[in-house]
Amino acid sequence: MIDLDHVSKQYENGQAAVDEISLHVDKGEFVFVVGDSGAGKSTLIRLLLKELEPTSGIITVNGKVLNTMKRRGIPRYRRKIGVVFQDFRLFPEMTVYENVAFAQHVVEERGSVIRKRVPETLKQVGLASKYRSLPGQLSGGEQQRVAIARAIVNRPDILLADEPTGNLDPHHSMEIMKLIEEVNSQGTTVLVVTHNRELVNQFQKRVILMNKGAIARDELEGGYIEA
Repeated sequence: MIDLDHVSKQYENGQAAVDEISLHVDKGEFVFVVGDSGAGKSTLIRLLLKELEPTSGIITVNGKVLNTMKRRGIPRYRRKIGVVFQDFRLFPEMTVYENVAFAQHVVEERGSVIRKRVPETLKQVGLASKYRSLPGQLSGGEQQRVAIARAIVNRPDILLADEPTGNLDPHHSMEIMKLIEEVNSQGTTVLVVTHNRELVNQFQKRVILMNKGAIARDELEGGYIEA
């Protein structure tokens, strides 16, 4: 599903954000990526989204080699990837329904599919009754649920979550992580970048610890332990 073969990303100032990473993630896996700020976690996400190009090494996702992918192929590639960010990134002037439907419009889905799938997805994240609300009328936890709904409404193969609980209290953080776990149980491959030690230790998934751009530890059913 996801393969990185000796991948490095070096910026113009000489800083190696990712340093000789080799990594394999199977279809349907749930992986936490942890480490201090500057460890290379967000760079890894951006490489997988093809927002950045590796300085060296090969990245293969879903059988597609990202290094050789043409620019015109990037939008189609990203249709199979859902992304959730710490700051939600919802459109404030759009309703909950419209925010989720936006992801369907981007891939030019038929209206009949949108009218069916958006309510189904809002029900899945527990927000069926909030479809007319604006993001500003929701709690932080509810806004993140909308962001997750938007990320999964196109039924992606991979869900990338970059600090999805970073702005939430412990109660809502647990709710969001359980929701992401449910998405994973339906077959979606999940990578979660997080600093939340409590959640990592409680869920006991595969844990990849990054340190100074390299993988310091890769452990099944692991916990958040410093390098």
